[in-house]
Amino acid sequence: SVGKTSIVKALQKKEASPLLSIGIDNFFVGVIPQRFYLEDRIEHHKVMRGVASVEGDKKVFTLSIGSEGQKIIKGMHRAIAEYAKQSCNVIVDYITYEPELRDDLLQVLDGLTVIKVGVKASLAVIEQRETERATSPEGHARSHYDTVHEGWNYDISVDSENKSPEEIAAKISDYFRSL
Repeated sequence: SVGKTSIVKALQKKEASPLLSIGIDNFFVGVIPQRFYLEDRIEHHKVMRGVASVEGDKKVFTLSIGSEGQKIIKGMHRAIAEYAKQSCNVIVDYITYEPELRDDLLQVLDGLTVIKVGVKASLAVIEQRETERATSPEGHARSHYDTVHEGWNYDISVDSENKSPEEIAAKISDYFRSL
C-alpha cells in the first residue's frame, strides 16, 4: 500500500513506449489458484501461508512463501529477465519477503540494465491506505515494514507519502533520461 501499483500505472501512462508491469500481484498471486491464498490448509503451505497475530494493539499478517511458492517466484524472476533480454522495458512491482528471493532476482538480472527504485512512506500512512484499499489483509504492511528495503542498493528512492503517483513517475522518468 505504499503506492507501487499507482506509480507503475502513472509511468505507463507517461511513457510513449510500452512499459510492461510484472510483479507479485500479477505473476505470483495472479497465476496461482485462489484456494492457495484464500484457504488455510496444510497442503497449501507449500505455496504460501499467512499468519495473523497481534503486536501490542496492532494486527500483523505475516506471509511466508513455501517451497512451491519459491519456485513460482523464481519463475517470475526468469520471466522478467527474458522480457528484458527481448529488449522489453519492464517495471517490476516487488516486495521482498525473503532475502534469498531478492538475491535470486538480482542474480538473474545480472548483466541487464536495472534501475532499482525504492518507494517509501511512513507506516502510519501505509496502514491507512491498506485499510482504505482493503486489497491486503490488515497488518500485512506492518509485518514487513522494517525489512522490506533491507539489502537493496537503490539507484533512486521516492517518498510516496506527500507526492502523487504522477509526480513520482515524473521524477523517475527524469532519472531514467539523465542516464
